Amino acid sequence: MKSQLIAFSSIMFLSTSAFADESNVNFPAKDNQDPLFIKKCEEFRKAKADKDIDTLMSFVPKHFKDTEDEKKRAIAYLSKKAEKFQKYVTSPEFEVLSQKLSTETKPLFAQVKIEAKYGEKNLVSDGCGFKYTKEDGWIIIIASS
Repeated sequence: MKSQLIAFSSIMFLSTSAFADESNVNFPAKDNQDPLFIKKCEEFRKAKADKDIDTLMSFVPKHFKDTEDEKKRAIAYLSKKAEKFQKYVTSPEFEVLSQKLSTETKPLFAQVKIEAKYGEKNLVSDGCGFKYTKEDGWIIIIASS
């Protein structure tokens, strides 16, 4: 019975990982003003704040993690981005003031603009960028998010 439970847990974990990959790459946004971009940006930012590498990797298109070397590079890059992000966003003084989709982007790009406050006088402009590609559909632009 215990071995069956372990096997079932493993299958569920693998299924969840596969689903996460599908839901964060080539997600079904109807255009660059779809509210889904705000949701995906929130998920990505939460994963960075929590340094949740598995979730962060689910935003990486498959062709950037085909080999072990590519996976290691992606994980190292995401870890570094998460560490920098954590420095200000995990502070009790950090507060999101506004979050909205930009209406000034080209049709194959989407941008979530976030205005935040960090302490008394520090205002932060942040957000997430997305692009539509033939190969992967809608994806987050990790370098700018």
